[in-house]
This record gives sequence, structure tokens and C-alpha cells, in this order.
Amino acid sequence: MTRGAYRAAYPAGDGTRHISDISVTDSGRIIASSAADAGDDGPFDSAVSDAGQVNVSAAGRVRLTLAASPSVLGTFPEYRIEAVECLPGSTDALLGTDDENLGGYVRTMPFCEA
Repeated sequence: MTRGAYRAAYPAGDGTRHISDISVTDSGRIIASSAADAGDDGPFDSAVSDAGQVNVSAAGRVRLTLAASPSVLGTFPEYRIEAVECLPGSTDALLGTDDENLGGYVRTMPFCEA
């Protein structure tokens, strides 16, 4: 498949964006952030999950495989993750939040393969 529907395992409920950002590792693994918020003052809730795999054949054909049950790599209560990027040559993912009136943060977490 070259497209598909994705539903995050966490957070759940009204106001959840099942994908707020994605990053694809060098091996084709798809890392996705999901976020929920109730407005500019929160509360916020986020997660980063292993969403699936993308492969490109030698002929250039793209194949997307979404995880039937996405594995949650980490949860982040009180934060709204809006950016996730796997750093080249590292196991670290750079996570960025936009917590509206509460500011924003950048941190790294070891969610990607080297």
C-alpha cells in the first residue's frame, strides 16, 4: 500500500491528533508523534510511537506498512509534541513541543536506531 489510515494508541479521546509529526529513519521505520489538547492552557498529552515501515524497491516502488497495533515508545503528559525528527547517525529523536501559553521545549529521546 502507498497510503493508509493510522490511529494512535495514545493519547485517546476528543481533541487527539493521531499524527502531529512523523520521521522516517534510514532503515525506513516510521516514528510518529500524537497529541491531544483542550486549548491554549492545556491540559496537554502526547506520545511517540513506532507507526510502521516504509520501503522503496530498486525499481522505485514505495511500500507502506502501518503497524496494526502501534508500539508506544514514550508518553509525555502535560506536553504537546508537535515535532519529531530522528537525528542522522544517532539513536536520538529530537522532540519539540508547542505548549501554547505554557511555552515550548526541545529534548532528545533514544527512539531511533543508529
